[in-house]
Amino acid sequence: MGVQVAMLMGDTAERSRAALELIAQAQAANIQKISDWYTLKRIIQTGAGKQYFPIGTQLTEAWKESAEGTEYQAPWDVMHHYANGDMALAWHWTHPTGVPFDQPEAIYYAPADGLAAGQYYIPIGFNYGDGWKAGHNINFTLSEAMDAGDQLVLSTATNAANDPTNGMTWNVYAKGSTESKQSGVTSDSDTGTALDGTSTTGAGYTNGQTNAPQRVVYGYNRWAQSAIRQWLNSAAAAGAWWTAQNAWDRPPAVAATLRGFLAGYGADFLETIQPVAVVTARNTVEGAEEATETTYDKIFLPSLTQMYVNQQYQEDEPWDYYVELAKEIGLTGRFGTGGSNVYEVLKKYPINNQTASVYSWLRSAIRGNAGGAWHVYSAGNVSSNAATNAYRGCPACIIQASA
Repeated sequence: MGVQVAMLMGDTAERSRAALELIAQAQAANIQKISDWYTLKRIIQTGAGKQYFPIGTQLTEAWKESAEGTEYQAPWDVMHHYANGDMALAWHWTHPTGVPFDQPEAIYYAPADGLAAGQYYIPIGFNYGDGWKAGHNINFTLSEAMDAGDQLVLSTATNAANDPTNGMTWNVYAKGSTESKQSGVTSDSDTGTALDGTSTTGAGYTNGQTNAPQRVVYGYNRWAQSAIRQWLNSAAAAGAWWTAQNAWDRPPAVAATLRGFLAGYGADFLETIQPVAVVTARNTVEGAEEATETTYDKIFLPSLTQMYVNQQYQEDEPWDYYVELAKEIGLTGRFGTGGSNVYEVLKKYPINNQTASVYSWLRSAIRGNAGGAWHVYSAGNVSSNAATNAYRGCPACIIQASA
């Protein structure tokens, strides 16, 4: 769909002098070649974006995953033109390295005055999977005190069938650290001091300083606090882009080895994009008062709504790129979800291997679960899975007409 648009860099003075002249030429002659991102943004600000950058137009810009790595010519597809003149773009390919939506979280964090050495247990208040049984206890013994904010982390192996009460390894970490302070194994006993139990309301609810089992096993599906959102919106070096977003949050392994996504771009592109309001529906199993929350992101992942997929809740508006794809394959409405709705046109391919389709994250949470998010399967169907999976994604941004 659309045409290739060359993105050629020029210095700031040259592009400033040329911008207005180029806009006038484009409006008069339908020119579809621009000199740089600054000029593109100036065209968008005139309200001419829809006319001169049709849906499917590709804007190619160099990007590097690491300073020493391959430089990719990464095309952005024009996805949608909003009524206010804003233009949505998304990567044609996925980024090359898988990044978890979020990491399995701690089950407990120490209070402000710490937690003394001794024997403790966390009562399980709600059945979850085959492993978490109400009435049983996660018993552990601290050989040393936990400092304020320290996290108790279970080795659940991201499987709710694993019993957390019987011989499961635990470690204590300082908040956000990957260096264990002490460790042991659990038992099923009510000996010692009782801590806050897991919620009796449901496996997605927290209770005091004790986390929700779904988040402990499968990570957290809240886009606003996700690891992948932090990575996409950072230009920091490896080891510097991730920070804990809540008291139980844990760093994914890639945080230590992968630099922020924005570090791969030059100043010309980075000056063009600004944070925009991104609306994402929250899950319904935590008792949140608001159905959606708004983040302000330079880069984000598409939602179910934007991909014109059967939605749980409205998140923005359908992008014309996907509306047109649906029409092209004969659909009379949105793309369906689940394994019976497989679409070749929705398959996603990584920029470093454009022949093998991969799983690709969306930002939408599974609304009936705290630990799962939606994605496009490698087969071309849209479904959901644990937030802990290291999938790829198609980064998106919006060039604003008013900014």
